[in-house]
Formats: sequence, structure tokens, C-alpha cells
Amino acid sequence: MLFTILFLAIMGIVLGLYGKFHKRIPILMYHRIATVPGERNSLPAEKFKEQLDYLKEHGYNTITLNDLYNYYVKEAPLPSRPVILTFDDGYEDNFSTALPMLRERNMKATVFPIANWVGRENKWENFNQKVTQTMDWDKLREWKAAGMEIGSHTLNHPFLTQCDENRLEQEIMTSKMILQEKLGDKIDFLCYPYGFFDDKTIAVTKKSGYKGALAIFDNVPLWHQDMFALPRIPISSKQPLWEFALKVGRFHIVFILLRKLERNVKRLARRRKKSVNW
Repeated sequence: MLFTILFLAIMGIVLGLYGKFHKRIPILMYHRIATVPGERNSLPAEKFKEQLDYLKEHGYNTITLNDLYNYYVKEAPLPSRPVILTFDDGYEDNFSTALPMLRERNMKATVFPIANWVGRENKWENFNQKVTQTMDWDKLREWKAAGMEIGSHTLNHPFLTQCDENRLEQEIMTSKMILQEKLGDKIDFLCYPYGFFDDKTIAVTKKSGYKGALAIFDNVPLWHQDMFALPRIPISSKQPLWEFALKVGRFHIVFILLRKLERNVKRLARRRKKSVNW
């Protein structure tokens, strides 16, 4: 009797979670597609190929953020097993390495270039990152012509939560205008640098005419979908295929929940350490 009650309780929880999250679409976050020793955010090309092949073999369909918007806001249909691939910063290897693989498999992806760093070395990254090049305007136009999507990653990649309102408008609104002028197409989505945002950031993003914005896991709601706080799942350089399979599965939201918990625990530990030092 006890076993039956426990089983029914577990099944109730599973069905409840499925009902809550089965319409949520996994959004994967990439940066460089290259082998860079010691760089967690750079995925080797062979691993990227392995992941794309997994998606293809298991019936996943890549969609754009505009497809996602139409699904959530206009209730437009989506193909089976949808997934979104995003690339932050607009590195040149997204074009030279990732794009041919995507085209070969008839897949879509979204890149978020930094408007003031298009076609330049990644010197906004003062974290001992290996110097490399970003896509120039011609490469971004070819990316778009290949059926891919482009969004904004601000003007200079700042911590938006540390910007005053004037700086926020410059970073969010002006980057959109520059990208639209240079690429001759509408820019509908913003990607928050470092994944950090707050209510003020969202307000300026909406005011600037975006349809939505992407974060990572910090400060994102889990129990409802917010188009201006879309959570993403980071794909690391040493991502095993079995974990990748879970990250694109029905309960991918669990990974975001775990990262949120991890971040909160670390914050609590830092506060305690600071209070002890005082």
C-alpha cells in the first residue's frame, strides 16, 4: 500500500512537471567553435559536429528565435523536437567552422555580434582570453543570406546592470540601430552580456523595440515563460554526448534550475565569508 502511494505521488510530480515544462524549448548557448586549451566556452569542431549529428539522428529540428516568438505569442505551430542554437559575440569561427556544418545539415542558428566589435579582435575580453577575430559585416550578411538569424549583443559588451539609463539606451538601442543599418534587416532579439539583467534592463529593451531577450540562468523565471528573460543552457568545451542529450531533452529546464541553485549557494557562501571577515 505504501509503495503504491509513493509510486502515485512520484508519477503525479512527474506528470505535473511535464505539464508545466513540455512546451519549453531548449536554447543552447555557444561561443567559439574551436579548440582553445583551458577555455571552457570554446567547443572543439569535432564535438560540435557530434552534437549536430546527434540532433539530426534523433529527429530534432533547429528553429529561430522568431519561430519561438510566433509559437509563444501567436501560438504558431513548430516542427517536432524543436531546439535553438545561439552563438554569443560573433566570432569568425562561427562563420568559417560552424556555418558549413549547419548548412550541410540544413540547420538554423542565431548569432549575437557586438556592434562596436564587428570585424575586430576580441579585446573587449580582458580575462586572458586568446586573441581571435570576429565576423566582419560581409560575413554577417552571408550568415543571414544562408538562412541564419542575427541579434544584438549590445555595443560594447558591458555589465548592463551596472549601467545608468543613458548608457543602457546606447548599448541596447544604438546597437540595434547600427546592426539594422549595416545589415539591412530588422534586429528583433537582444542577448544580455554575461547573462546579467534586471527590471531596468528589460524596460529599456522593450522600449527599444525588441521582441525578446536572452539571458543564461541567473535571475530568469522558471515557472513561467518571459520573452525578455529567456534562459539558455551553456555548452562547455568538454561536454559529453550523454549530457548533451539530456540538455536538449524534455527536462532540460532541470539544468537551468541546478545552475541557479549553484549560483545562489555560492552567493550565500560569499556573503557569509564577508560577514565573518567584518
